[in-house]
Amino acid sequence: MIFWNYKSNYLYEIYSNLIDSDFAIEKKKIILKSLFVGEHFSWKIIGVSKLCFKEYKNNNFNKITKFKKINKKLVRHKLITFSQTAEILCLKKFPINDFWEIIIENEKTHLITKEERDSKEYFYIDVPIEGGYFLNQNSSFEYSTKEEIFLKILDKEKVKWKEQSLVLKDIK
Repeated sequence: MIFWNYKSNYLYEIYSNLIDSDFAIEKKKIILKSLFVGEHFSWKIIGVSKLCFKEYKNNNFNKITKFKKINKKLVRHKLITFSQTAEILCLKKFPINDFWEIIIENEKTHLITKEERDSKEYFYIDVPIEGGYFLNQNSSFEYSTKEEIFLKILDKEKVKWKEQSLVLKDIK
């Protein structure tokens, strides 16, 4: 199994014990959220927006350091908020396979600009999950030579941009 898609039995065990506990649902959600901090499978970037791609291109696809202005322009946009995911997971106890299916599906994230976040839609390209690109870290995402090369290769290809709405879905 690939390390960035690793499905830990220990995390599921903690989840299972948490759901069985007599903690209030809000406390369960907070604890659940803390379990996923820094895990590679959480905040999984599966798309890069057109404007974000242009920001990287304008920077010659170099790593953006914390002190550069551009770093403040890029944000990760979750397609489904973790609050929605926690709500689903805390309503009932899911078997391990269903638990991981919900997590993997709901942790999908796009890398966009703040400007795009404030609009109603944006255009993006897919990032292949198999490549392990833009892995989650404790407070941000990884951007190394691997991501730089990936974006440079995309720059040489004819990119078909997809459209994404920023209207929140009601998840049930």
